[in-house]
Amino acid sequence: MGFNTALSGIKASADYLSVTGNNIANADTTGFKKSRIEFNDLYNSNVLGAGSSNIIGSGVSVASVSQEFSSGNLAYTDNNLDLAVDGTGFFVLDAGAGTQAFTRAGEFKLNADGNLVTNSGAKVQGYNAVDGIIGGNLEDMVVPTARIPPKATSEVNLKVNLNSEGEDVPPYIRADFDPANPDTYDYTQTQTVADGNGNNHLISYYYAKSKMPNTYEVYATVDGKSTDDTGAPFMQPTYATFNGAETTDYNGDGVDEPPFALLYSGATEPTVADIANLTQNPIAAGGTLNGVAIAGTLDPTLVRTPDNIARPAFDPTDPSSYSYGNTKNVYDALGETHTLGYYFIQQGEDNTYELRATVDGKESYIDPTTGENKRYLEKDTVVTFDPAGNLSGAYKGIPPFGSPQPVQLQIEGFDPTNRNSIIPVDLTGSTQFALDSTDEFKQDGFSAGELQGVSFDEDGNLIATYTNQQTATLGQLALATFDNTDGLVPDGDTAWVAGKDSGPASVGRPNSGTLGSVQGGALEESNVDLTSELVALIEAQRNYQANSKTLETENTVTQTIINLR
Repeated sequence: MGFNTALSGIKASADYLSVTGNNIANADTTGFKKSRIEFNDLYNSNVLGAGSSNIIGSGVSVASVSQEFSSGNLAYTDNNLDLAVDGTGFFVLDAGAGTQAFTRAGEFKLNADGNLVTNSGAKVQGYNAVDGIIGGNLEDMVVPTARIPPKATSEVNLKVNLNSEGEDVPPYIRADFDPANPDTYDYTQTQTVADGNGNNHLISYYYAKSKMPNTYEVYATVDGKSTDDTGAPFMQPTYATFNGAETTDYNGDGVDEPPFALLYSGATEPTVADIANLTQNPIAAGGTLNGVAIAGTLDPTLVRTPDNIARPAFDPTDPSSYSYGNTKNVYDALGETHTLGYYFIQQGEDNTYELRATVDGKESYIDPTTGENKRYLEKDTVVTFDPAGNLSGAYKGIPPFGSPQPVQLQIEGFDPTNRNSIIPVDLTGSTQFALDSTDEFKQDGFSAGELQGVSFDEDGNLIATYTNQQTATLGQLALATFDNTDGLVPDGDTAWVAGKDSGPASVGRPNSGTLGSVQGGALEESNVDLTSELVALIEAQRNYQANSKTLETENTVTQTIINLR
């Protein structure tokens, strides 16, 4: 009996050495879970006297070799396909022959078919996406390597702030007119007239920018005096409105009024009807000076134009021709990039801005249907703000040159492959505050792109990055849990299969229920504590030596009995 007891102890110690040695050998194995050997003592209950207190033990047996599924430390790497489970759960693998395996080792690769696989070739399971929508069927995770097609821009969101401290050009003159103060007017012209006595007098006309766009209040002095003998001004309130720096047909006669041409002159602020009719009354000055009547009339054809002080014609390359502007990229149906320019030009003092748009530096294109030039953005488009600085609307028509009519802002014909293409422009959230002019631009188009790389987020989503700066969700990893993790059966290659004691796998998505999250660019180290294993190695060696001593002693006793004479 002593021999059997010693032999069982030697065998158990050898098994202890094997388990400990296996733990030590896999100390650097990703996702490895250390094992623990568990012993049972042996008693022969079939001999005479069984059940009494005098039974001598028969040795030891290995009751179980169990694994400890505590988490290992996370080691971060430079490989986006290296994955670790942070928390509860196992990666799900297709082990072949319709069976599943489960692992914590996330050293994944891509095979020739684009499947996500382990080093042993097992395919990682998950939920693939179609057009960005993640499906519900568990299948082999696939990373499509095909390029993504281009998408034409179909909408633009433009949120601007236009500095409320900006001014029209030339700026409105708020100060009262004073011929001795050049800051109270913009420019002048003179006229010599004779009185009833044949004496000549100099009439000076002063043009001061009013609140309305391209409109000036006109004042007059005679021989430097602004009032006559009665104290009345030599000129009653008079207004003059001029065309801008571009030709426009205001009266509908088919002939464009030239740049800076006089459109209206009269005693009241101009109306849309005045501009449409090109109402032009002579500018008259008169009164008595030193008891002598003096009168002068300035024919509309002689009125001096403001071409030397007014804003120049719109030119996207000339910042002085607009109040604020910027350029951004949009994309046509082939993915070709086009530069969209948007420019705001302040019109008077009534919180109104003309909006101009260019595509690739041009304001217009050839309409293939009519063969004529057509603007990308309709002419005379304006945006307005309320007194609180909030956007109030978009219109066609700039008072007093036209009656404002609400319009939907849109860029037409920007795509050379389809001139019928339209990009709606949404200015929601735009403001006119006393801050620097800025904008936030968003559009939904992009060019074609090649796959540049993939990565995983904490929810296990497989995110692809393309050379066109786009990203796409290609799928989502699956994780599995078990009612009894200790019941899993080792299957090699740092994987396990479900056993009768573990129960079936409960498969789900990371960060749902009790499942942990996924850490991309990281691997879970083994949970082997080398210090503890080295101590266990000493214990196993000591036990082996002690049991060998028992065997040696038993052998000596036996030899003594055999040698009796």
